[in-house]
Amino acid sequence: MCEVKCIRIGLYAMSMDGHVRVILGIGGTPTNEARNTFIWAVGTVPISELFRQCTYSSAMGRRKHRSKGNNLPSKTTKCNLACEKPTIRDEAKVKDVRERRTATEKTIATDDTCYKKERPDGFHETKNPVGVRSRLTYPLVQPSLFVDPSILSNEDENDDEECIELSVKPRFVFVSSLCMVCLQKSTLFCERCRMVSYCSTTHRTQGLSQHRELCEALTEIHSSIVSALSDESGVQLDADQYRIYRLELLAILESEMKRSLDLWEKEIILYPRVCRVCRRFSEKLVCCTQCGMEFFCKEHEQEHRNWCDEFQVFQRFLHLQHKHGCVDPEIPNAHLEMFVARPEFDLDKLMHQIYGNSLYYRQMDCYTYSVLSHLCTIPLTALYSMQASCTEWQDKTDWTIHVLGAEFQFEGINLDVWEKLFLHFLPKLKRLHLILIGPELRLPGGVPLKFLSTVKICNKCKSAGRAVVVSFKPEKLYHDLVRDASENLAAPDLICLYNPGLYRKTGFSGKDTWFETIREFSKTLVPTAITSYTKEEMLWEINRVNSVSNVEVLLPPSAMCINTISVSQKD
Repeated sequence: MCEVKCIRIGLYAMSMDGHVRVILGIGGTPTNEARNTFIWAVGTVPISELFRQCTYSSAMGRRKHRSKGNNLPSKTTKCNLACEKPTIRDEAKVKDVRERRTATEKTIATDDTCYKKERPDGFHETKNPVGVRSRLTYPLVQPSLFVDPSILSNEDENDDEECIELSVKPRFVFVSSLCMVCLQKSTLFCERCRMVSYCSTTHRTQGLSQHRELCEALTEIHSSIVSALSDESGVQLDADQYRIYRLELLAILESEMKRSLDLWEKEIILYPRVCRVCRRFSEKLVCCTQCGMEFFCKEHEQEHRNWCDEFQVFQRFLHLQHKHGCVDPEIPNAHLEMFVARPEFDLDKLMHQIYGNSLYYRQMDCYTYSVLSHLCTIPLTALYSMQASCTEWQDKTDWTIHVLGAEFQFEGINLDVWEKLFLHFLPKLKRLHLILIGPELRLPGGVPLKFLSTVKICNKCKSAGRAVVVSFKPEKLYHDLVRDASENLAAPDLICLYNPGLYRKTGFSGKDTWFETIREFSKTLVPTAITSYTKEEMLWEINRVNSVSNVEVLLPPSAMCINTISVSQKD
């Protein structure tokens, strides 16, 4: 048996049913070695990923919100807190970094001054972990706060390795309650379609050129929504019916436009102005005055209050991203043994332990902190799963992870965090081998594979002969791969599936490809970590796995622990 308890390792996002969910980690303390352990965790896509360059794959068969391949975050090497005396080259590097970042710092506009004034008096003196909610009023943190010769000196002075930088520009994100031009709270609707809104007549005129092409088709969509979702219709759709209805509207709109829709255009249909609780449309819906992010019926105001704080983080995130673009949080190299699979552990405490009471940590805004959470989610989930399922995790020198259903824009970028948030926390681990597999794993064209798979590591790890080795198996189904003897696939110690949607039988190219994949990873008899968006989906995932492989649920959802379960192979 393997008892599993939940921790919080992430922040917030809006799921496809319009709800905001808390991203939860997975973990626990094994009472004895489980032969084949499956671990589930309720969660959502981290908000940082939801609002990058996003795509819906296979008509939302898998609901990962991903980046487009041509617009990806920079792949960079971060700083190290364990340092030596800086060299001349280090000082030159620092000067260069400072000069390059000066332009970024100057983009922090004066209208953020009001947020600075709202900081608590003890802002610079706090010695306690600071969560995302407490960072809500902070202006964008200046990267130079973390640039210091004593910190950068751990970079390899003789590093002549070639590297590649992938630049990213965040896409526009549509929110029905925010101005389509500036993402401020809106007060005016498009006079014709009433599906998009603006903060002023000036922005309504300015946004017309972007919106004009869609307007006529959206007018018909609006009429459909009014007739299907209004009180007069007498019909109330459940979550799955509502999802199918929106997919049908998307198909109609694309047919009218005779082209594929951009993501922000899809979001007009996916997140219309309806009550999140009852999914009813009405011209009398109330928009929350605090977060300005959600509409609801008057009788459902309390249900919104349960999530209003999260929506406020969501709104602030959008504002800073729209204004400043993407951010790349600085993560120090903290070489310490870290046991994360314990119930009292959470992200805020870990980040405070890694950063200490540094100025950069204390001034990190909620946007940067949310992106940091996104970067942490994948390696910390894997680490938690490893420690929860393997009693000998401290003595492992080699560890192989199969990441199934991987997509380059989520699991395939920011690979350096595996060193900082996995390898560094396991002092005896010499080699971490990541094998990313998935039919939707598509690598950027024209980029040599060695650049995509190389993880630059710090001097301390390099001198100790440690490494993070990454292998890509693009556009391949897992069951086909393991059955192909010529592939010679390394046996896994852990299998991870991040929000895969196993229950969907039209997941890839309209086909049920998960059935055979479930069968194959169940045969490995190694720990398998699976994350889900919501509690309902988690139950669907369990039923799907049970329909393919005979498994036993060890920790079902309950009033005390409704977010995490694990199952093991029945004898």
